[in-house]
Amino acid sequence: MYKRRARILFWHPTDPAKARYAATLAEALGADWLEARTDEPDHAWPDLLVVLDCHTAPDIPRATHTQCKYWPLAQGSWEDAVRARITGVIGGLRLLARMDQSPAPGHAAASFDKALRLN
Repeated sequence: MYKRRARILFWHPTDPAKARYAATLAEALGADWLEARTDEPDHAWPDLLVVLDCHTAPDIPRATHTQCKYWPLAQGSWEDAVRARITGVIGGLRLLARMDQSPAPGHAAASFDKALRLN
């Protein structure tokens, strides 16, 4: 199903450290499924732009295929909120791959025995 890892660009309007944290965590938790960055000069690179602590799209160029999601963060435990959302994204990618029995991008597919079995 997946030919390549999903590309996610994290952005925060005032605190780039939070965006770096999210990108680093996403790579650590789901490197088989996604690539995460906080800065990308190629506006066509991301499949998903995740805007942290903001409810409007940032005024940065992006391709028409790039989806934009808004993740509000709680003040006290924002790290837990980011972890939960990233885990959810990775779980969604795994679920979609399971539907067609495909592996993570870049991994060899499980061998399929095409021999007809009558028993």
